[in-house]
Amino acid sequence: MEPFYNANEIFNSILVKAILKKFFKNQEIEFIQRPTSFIIRLKNEPEDKSFRIILLPPHGFTANKLDETNPHPEVRKAKIEIKWGIKPNKSWFNILKDVVKYQYYTIRDIKITKDEPYPKIGGQNYHEKIKSSKQKFFVVRENGIGFYHSLVNLSNEWILLILEKELKFQKIPNLQSKVNNLDKSQQKDILTLYDKIILYGDNIFEKEKQLIEKICNFDIEKIIPSLIEMLNILETGKHEACTVYAIILKIGKKNKKIIDYLKRAVENKTAPKYYLEELIKKISKIINL
Repeated sequence: MEPFYNANEIFNSILVKAILKKFFKNQEIEFIQRPTSFIIRLKNEPEDKSFRIILLPPHGFTANKLDETNPHPEVRKAKIEIKWGIKPNKSWFNILKDVVKYQYYTIRDIKITKDEPYPKIGGQNYHEKIKSSKQKFFVVRENGIGFYHSLVNLSNEWILLILEKELKFQKIPNLQSKVNNLDKSQQKDILTLYDKIILYGDNIFEKEKQLIEKICNFDIEKIIPSLIEMLNILETGKHEACTVYAIILKIGKKNKKIIDYLKRAVENKTAPKYYLEELIKKISKIINL
């Protein structure tokens, strides 16, 4: 049995420090913690592409849950390179065989029954592949393969992965235009929500429960236009857009008028079509339209 190393031991290991220096030089970086994985990225990434390091702990995975896959609507295509196993205070990597399971769907149109935009694994269009160290492969292709996917560490070691993504054009949210006609207190709450989503991603539901409750009690004509605009938020690995999606869904369960706002947003192309259409389907089903 391999000994357990914590994240700080891995981050401060000789090999990880060398990788960070090689790929990021002296640029400012950000560490992002997911449920069982860690992402290292540039603090300010280019608009058309991103390069990230993923660290998977023993038996860790990139999705929120082991039996889920995540959507990647912001990605044109993405490639993963599996590097090596890492141990603190070791100046060499471990080459590992059959170490990562790539869980993916071959099409985008997957039926999702839960309240989140994360489909469970399984079904006709679901596939798995087992990969080893030094392998490179596309996790997302432009034809839709891998739009929903996740990666699972099958070993007892920490593994370092390199992710390269080509991004679709992403509109920058213009929240000020949506809040100008609101009173100062409401403006502050909405802009604070946006800042907290950027800071925490989907951890906002644990860290800012009072703010979420307050936002969900806004009149929909005052909050929904801003939330739809927030669906354009840039993805940094914290599931920011999915967080906005979840807030809209939470409000939509109580008020069917939201569907009209979502349909207009689809027509006017004011936010990513994927999230808008999924919200329309889910809210319509909940209120039996």
